[in-house]
Amino acid sequence: MMASIIFFLVILLSIMVALFSRRGHGHQDSRDFFVASGQFGGILVFMLAVGETYSIGSIMGFPSAAYSAGTSFIIWFLSYIVLAYPVGYFLNPLIWRAGRDCQALTMADLFRARFGSRGLERLVVLTAILCLLPMGELQIVGLLRVIDQFHWALPEQWTTTAAAGLTFVWIMLSGIRAPAYVSVIKDSLVLIAVTVVGLAALRAGGMAHLPAVAWTGHPVALRDQVYALSTIPLQAVAFCVAPQTVAFVFTARSARTVRRNQIVMPLYMVMFPFLYLVALYARSAGLPVPSPNAVFMVAAGALLPDWMVGLAAGACALSGLVILAGTCLAIGPLVSRNLLHGLSDAGQRRGAQAVIACYLLFSILAAGHLSGLMVTLTSFYYLGVSQFIPGVAAIVWRWPLSARALGAGLVVGDVVAMGGALAGLQPAGLNTGMIGLVANLLVAAAIQWTERRKRVVGSVSDIA
Repeated sequence: MMASIIFFLVILLSIMVALFSRRGHGHQDSRDFFVASGQFGGILVFMLAVGETYSIGSIMGFPSAAYSAGTSFIIWFLSYIVLAYPVGYFLNPLIWRAGRDCQALTMADLFRARFGSRGLERLVVLTAILCLLPMGELQIVGLLRVIDQFHWALPEQWTTTAAAGLTFVWIMLSGIRAPAYVSVIKDSLVLIAVTVVGLAALRAGGMAHLPAVAWTGHPVALRDQVYALSTIPLQAVAFCVAPQTVAFVFTARSARTVRRNQIVMPLYMVMFPFLYLVALYARSAGLPVPSPNAVFMVAAGALLPDWMVGLAAGACALSGLVILAGTCLAIGPLVSRNLLHGLSDAGQRRGAQAVIACYLLFSILAAGHLSGLMVTLTSFYYLGVSQFIPGVAAIVWRWPLSARALGAGLVVGDVVAMGGALAGLQPAGLNTGMIGLVANLLVAAAIQWTERRKRVVGSVSDIA
């Protein structure tokens, strides 16, 4: 009973914080609604930019994978996140400057401003939406696993509808400001909950007892090592060019704010040793875990008093809802601003709100009926997002690539990466996303070389 009360108090607190975020911003234009008019300082940008590190997928998925696969997964997972921060130190301020120069609200705005091609802009939007489509369902399914801890006799549809409704209310209140402000509460609670559960697991297992129950999972084969080494740099850079990450960068008031945040972002990694301790405890204690994704909440229930279980569940729930809201605010303007040209400023905002409502409804239905398809699409996320790397590089470093070359490279890269993954291909153990990225670059370079050669031949002919 106490756990449920604390859980609802946490949710109520998030609503109050979202209402507070509206102060002074009751009448927002599209720029303020989507990117806070680029006014966020270090703390709010910090909370938004690292939100995915403290997502419900990390809190529940990390101990789940560590419980099932052992330390081989941990090394691979942490490596790409750690590498993403120094990459972002150099790349993200350049993205911010490019966005400021063209007053961009979305990543697709960058492509339109730099290359002046509606076709390339639409292609970027469609690829981004395909990559982001399963993110909502993923957060809702994670939330359901948290709610399972309470054993409420409620249909899942009620829970998912309530979660989607709360997310929509946040967004309607103040756009990107609501999840940014709620992130301050969410991250504080997550840090407390993960630390407390981890320390409780350490105390229950005993310092001397832990080495005896450590495990490494299956022996790491050479192909697996190749896969990890090709995946780590690919996902580290892709992390920085993801559509929602770019949108969060645009909320910062300066490039210096973006760069300084990248310096302190590795501090967020402090939670992962505690999550590993939770997985280690669950395995050594033989806890009755109904599914690997329930490891964290089952361990919390076994180690903590009821009120702390409610606090941990509330922190996990807010993690999922904040990421869900951020995903909605990335997809909405991609459609209303970049697919539906010609809308007024108010029309872009209303159109995005309608798209967000449809996306939330889709996520609810997908959580109940399309989980298999969503798992497949989730595996496409980094495969697809990584194909934006050449385009973003061409924008920030002014590479002489045409819209035609970049568009063809993007299509080929997506087909090779996603098609290879669907077919189960893994030549020499390489990540198909890396293979797709190489194909992407080669096609773009080949088309650009052909176009340049035609121009040179044409110029010579004119002179002759």
